[in-house]
Amino acid sequence: MTEKESFADKVRDHATDDSPHAHQAPDRSRWTDVLMHRWPTALGIVVAALAAFDLEDGLEFAALAVLMPLVYLGAAALDRRWSAWVVLLAGLALAFFIPSTSGVVPSVVLLVAALVFLVLGAVRGQLVKPSGLTLQAGGMLAFGSIALVALYVEPDLGGKLVGIAILGHAAWDAYHYLRSRVVLRSYAEFCAVLDLLLGVAILFMT
Repeated sequence: MTEKESFADKVRDHATDDSPHAHQAPDRSRWTDVLMHRWPTALGIVVAALAAFDLEDGLEFAALAVLMPLVYLGAAALDRRWSAWVVLLAGLALAFFIPSTSGVVPSVVLLVAALVFLVLGAVRGQLVKPSGLTLQAGGMLAFGSIALVALYVEPDLGGKLVGIAILGHAAWDAYHYLRSRVVLRSYAEFCAVLDLLLGVAILFMT
């Protein structure tokens, strides 16, 4: 091998193996793949961070503790897994855009919506189908009761109860993600991350 050829080989090896530009495309591709497959996790982290930024006493998230199980109940009643995202968006608009001066408690409104979904599911025969409507009604009763009690006890305790309810719902999300039932796995993943991070934030910051 001549000295000229050796120098050329070194230049080529440096350009292909050691140059930052040579690794830039694979690194960008790897991050793109991560975001494409784990976008629900990324979305959950962003939403949890935004919510925790305005955290006060935790009671402001009582409606969220009711909304999360309501989404599962709605999806089970409609027997459409993709409807979880629709129910979530509709519930957020209902719960967080009700004027505080209206005297209407968002959590109570969401509980009424849960009753409507339960009746709708029963009429559609979902109680005798393996859609999980009965299980979701039980979850709605459990999480909804905790959130409702939180509104009528001492504020510090109420905030902790809301945090416990939201954190407990993260386990509910994880169960449905692993079983791939009732809601889309993308929703279960998003909700699990959001519930876990926000629940921990409420318990440690209130």
